[in-house]
Amino acid sequence: MRIVVEDANVLLDLLHGGILAAWLGAGYKNCTTHLVWNEVADTSQKSQIQPFVESGLIELIECGNEAWVEIAEFSTTARVSIPDSSVWWIAKRHEAILLTGDSKLRSSAKKTEVEVRGVLWVLDELLVKDRI
Repeated sequence: MRIVVEDANVLLDLLHGGILAAWLGAGYKNCTTHLVWNEVADTSQKSQIQPFVESGLIELIECGNEAWVEIAEFSTTARVSIPDSSVWWIAKRHEAILLTGDSKLRSSAKKTEVEVRGVLWVLDELLVKDRI
């Protein structure tokens, strides 16, 4: 099963678009980092996503100590936040697909040979898999 690492903006776009549940059942292992999870500050949004976390449909990954130097370097070089750098690191480490709508993160991740996709790709996948 292919791993997909979601950035906060994608999780929120899928939630607001009413397709988060359809996406989480599309045959990918979905994860994000605790840092990104903490970016979801709106309690209503968090409470709507929380059941997917509790059921294991979205796995929260902790970045270990070995990750921090690389995450900090990428954050500085790419000029993106530490949470954004954390999802890049997880995607790179697991040869996963990074889902983001952040243009700086997208272009910098591609330079490091991380596969990057966005919400339009998710919609295409949902259509192909007959989920919407």
